[in-house]
Amino acid sequence: MGILVRDLELATTRWQSRFNVSIAHTFEAPSLAIRATFLAIASANIELYTIDDPKVLDLALGRASAKLDHIALRFDGNARELDLAGCTIRGPGRPDPIGAPFLIADSEHVWTEPPGIDVLLQLITPTESTL
Repeated sequence: MGILVRDLELATTRWQSRFNVSIAHTFEAPSLAIRATFLAIASANIELYTIDDPKVLDLALGRASAKLDHIALRFDGNARELDLAGCTIRGPGRPDPIGAPFLIADSEHVWTEPPGIDVLLQLITPTESTL
């Protein structure tokens, strides 16, 4: 589950304090202007992330300090095996379509709202080199 936050450091501190959870790992993608902290909760991670572009962050959050942004799903197969017909493929925290998935570590990532699902999904699939 991905939660977009205005202040990543404050949100991380509050989650750790209230729920006694540890940081599983952190992530930065300067080219996307995003930073994330992944909190270890049982067998899953909660992603707290922010966008380092104030205009994009304001557009995504409005007046809120945080919002549930997406659910991340990791698939073992290739992204071409997923039925994305009718889906707008976009990047993290942005409404604009993208031309191709983002490569992060050894996986391809896209964000989409499939018709009939009504939830923003982050779809993660391994790259062909890791299949």
